Amino acid sequence: ASAIKAVAGVGCPLGLAYLAAAANDHQMAGPAPLVQLSELLSLPALGVSAGALSFNTVTMESDRHIAVRDTAGGQPQLIVLDPKDPSAAIRKPISADAAAMNPASQVVALRAGPQLQLFDFATKQKVKSFVMPEPVVFWHWVSDSTLGLVTATAVYHWTVSDAADPVKLFDRHASLANSQIIAYRADAALEWLCVVGIAPGSDQGTVNGAMQLYSVNKKMSQAIEGHAAAFAQLKLDGHDTTLFCFASKSAAAGASKFHVIEVGADRKPEGAPRFEKQQTDIYYPPEMPNDFPVSLQVSSKYSLAYLITRQGYFHVYDIESGTTLYMNRVSDTTVFVTAPRQDTGGLLGINRKGQVLAMDIQTQAVIPYVMSKLKDVELATRIASRNGFPGAEGLFSEQFRELFQGGQYREAAL
Repeated sequence: ASAIKAVAGVGCPLGLAYLAAAANDHQMAGPAPLVQLSELLSLPALGVSAGALSFNTVTMESDRHIAVRDTAGGQPQLIVLDPKDPSAAIRKPISADAAAMNPASQVVALRAGPQLQLFDFATKQKVKSFVMPEPVVFWHWVSDSTLGLVTATAVYHWTVSDAADPVKLFDRHASLANSQIIAYRADAALEWLCVVGIAPGSDQGTVNGAMQLYSVNKKMSQAIEGHAAAFAQLKLDGHDTTLFCFASKSAAAGASKFHVIEVGADRKPEGAPRFEKQQTDIYYPPEMPNDFPVSLQVSSKYSLAYLITRQGYFHVYDIESGTTLYMNRVSDTTVFVTAPRQDTGGLLGINRKGQVLAMDIQTQAVIPYVMSKLKDVELATRIASRNGFPGAEGLFSEQFRELFQGGQYREAAL
């Protein structure tokens, strides 16, 4: 907790951020903090060695499991932790290079070079195995039943629910040739896929981002400059809308943006509303000009997107408008893995010190914060209506009167 207190609020522009309640013993006057920051547990305190706290050795495919490849007595072992019950950790000797727990079950994916295996801790049996034509450089469970596999040249999907081998979906784009793959994302229907990679920039200390957005239905790819991505679902006038959110920092212009665009609009019924593209500047403190986005997640409960930068800054965006709602530094070391927090709609993150951090939206504070800090009545009304946040009851009544008196009866009814 002391490490969190030491960095909370550093470099935040006036009016953009409030200190997290868990990070400040003396709250500022005004609205309650928008985000509560807390340390759920410390991996070193649970016996995880400092050398095992890295992007290559720790995975967190969901808020249910943290998988760590560590050593004990000089021998490699797998540690699987439940953040809600870390005392019930599973510790098994393994010879695998990587491990990733299924987000919903006790199945773990293991790989050693080109060899892959799915093992079920619940039944203590191997589910199936396969030898890839080339090593997997990154993987991610894109659903409860599908494991996404990225090799140096292609992307595959492997289902856990049948005996099928991995299926190749598409070749990697040339723009990713020299990149380290740091993310692979998919929409809920597995119709839109995105590979994310980073590579050293031409200027010292800079990092370039490259993404490949792929449509399964069209079998087409698009190369995009970007460092982090996520897919979101939003209803527009009752119609399901798939949105692609991504964060970029241009290598040429140095500009950094948070983008929200609709994908698959051509598959909507005729007359269904289309989402208007949104774009917002991403702020970085002047003393950290080379900071860049490393993770983007979408809330499991709210129409909010959560961005983490390499220097440990946490940003909250309203997906529908693209508006920045919050920014604060939550860690003085890199948060290298994140996952949505299902029960609260917040975010979990693990930093290089092994702190498992929870960032949760304080629902009662959202509308007062937007009204007092952003002074945007329309935004406050829309966010409250879409997410059920309290505090906007008077705003709804006022908006209804204005629309009704203006003859906008349909809008008033909505």
